[in-house]
Amino acid sequence: MVSYSGAFTMDFRHELELVWNENVERLKIVHTPHIKMSHVLGDDVTIRIWNVAGLPNDDLSVENGIIMFKSRRWPLMIDPQTQAKKFIKNLGKDREPPLEAFKPSEANMIR
Repeated sequence: MVSYSGAFTMDFRHELELVWNENVERLKIVHTPHIKMSHVLGDDVTIRIWNVAGLPNDDLSVENGIIMFKSRRWPLMIDPQTQAKKFIKNLGKDREPPLEAFKPSEANMIR
């Protein structure tokens, strides 16, 4: 579910969870009822750190954070409100070297 849910809205993700839970019950697989991605893959302390860094505390944002940090590849973030940019910069400001933001049009991007 994590691999395929990133591009979808919260409503569609909710539908995916419902279908997932229905199939798990139908197949009589032992499971926790009404499980959510944030409960399985999320860590309350980590999510709180993300919130302090500027990630909104709604389900969609938290799931996007989980997908971003649990992915093996770099995520593509379409960010018209620049929330993700601010979150990533806040989260990475104490790193050495600190994270930097750039535009693809910058001449020195490849260097």
